[in-house]
Amino acid sequence: MKTYLKTAAALAGVLLLAGCAFPGAGGSRDARDSSGTGAPMGGREQVSCTDSASVTLDGRDVRYDVAGDCAEVVVRGDDLDVRMGATTSLSIEGRDNDVESSSEFGAVTIKGDDNDVEARTIASISIAGNDNSVEADTVGSVEIAGNDNDVEAGNDPQPVRVSGEGNRVERR
Repeated sequence: MKTYLKTAAALAGVLLLAGCAFPGAGGSRDARDSSGTGAPMGGREQVSCTDSASVTLDGRDVRYDVAGDCAEVVVRGDDLDVRMGATTSLSIEGRDNDVESSSEFGAVTIKGDDNDVEARTIASISIAGNDNSVEADTVGSVEIAGNDNDVEAGNDPQPVRVSGEGNRVERR
C-alpha cells in the first residue's frame, strides 16, 4: 500500500509541474489573453493562408509568422509582431503592431494607433488612426484622416489626400 501511495504522489507531482493536473498551474506555456477570445498571449504562432483565404490575427504580445500569400489579413490584436507574404487586403484595427513583408500589399487600411507597416509595394493606403508609420518602395494612393502619421515611399504616391494635423507623406 505504501508503494502505491508513493507512486500516486510522485505521479501527481509530475502532472502538477507539467501543468496537466490543474489548469494554469505549473509549466503551462500556452497562455491566453483575458478577453475570452482564446487568442494567444505572448509566444509565437504559425499561421498558414492555405487553410483560409482570410486570416484574423488577435491576441496581445504575439509573434505571428504567416505562411503563403493571403487574400485578406485582419490584425485586431495589440503589440503583435507580424511577418507575412503578399496580401490583397491588410486591415489593422489594433494598436502598437509591427507588420512587415518583403512582398506586395494591395489595400492597406489602418484604423488603430501606433502601428508600423513595411512592404515592398503598397497599392493604396488609408489611415484613420494616429501615430502610424508606413514605408514601402512603391506606394500608389494615400488617404490620411488621423494625426501624426508618416508615409515614406520610394516614389511620389498619387493621389494624396490628407486631413488632420502633423501628417507627412514623403519620398525617401
